[in-house]
Amino acid sequence: MKITLNESIPEERRSQVETLVNTIAGPSEIVWSHSRFPRLVMFVEPGPNDVTEPESGSIFESPQAGRKSPASLVALLEESIKVCLSGKA
Repeated sequence: MKITLNESIPEERRSQVETLVNTIAGPSEIVWSHSRFPRLVMFVEPGPNDVTEPESGSIFESPQAGRKSPASLVALLEESIKVCLSGKA
């Protein structure tokens, strides 16, 4: 999985945020980039090792019970990063 994180996150906190993302999303390629959007995390694309069967329906909802959809994973990551950066973790 490839995840883009907004470079507005302070450099001294980035390793902590990367560890958090890898814990929640699994091993990920993390790219730090400027974004004109206020979101902290953008789900970009599956990596070469992510092999899944094609699914019908929306990418925002997973048809498989117990499996996180891309939209729910992004929401979880964004909330977790906000909590981490606020120091309330």
